[in-house]
Amino acid sequence: MKIREIKVEDIKPYKNNPRHNDEAVEDVAESIKTFGFQQPLVLDKDHVIIVGHTRLKAAKRLGLDTVPC
Repeated sequence: MKIREIKVEDIKPYKNNPRHNDEAVEDVAESIKTFGFQQPLVLDKDHVIIVGHTRLKAAKRLGLDTVPC
């Protein structure tokens, strides 16, 4: 697996994401602030999220420019 930093603005949410857990975003943001990213986002070749929608929302809330993917 190749992990690299991708600009938040270049990442696209999967439009049919079945999870809607916005209530977890603040807790995930606090975790990222305290411990950093422990697991990268998983994207397809077009930068569409496969795994990590809540982490992306948390990164946006923290004002991060890039995230590990």
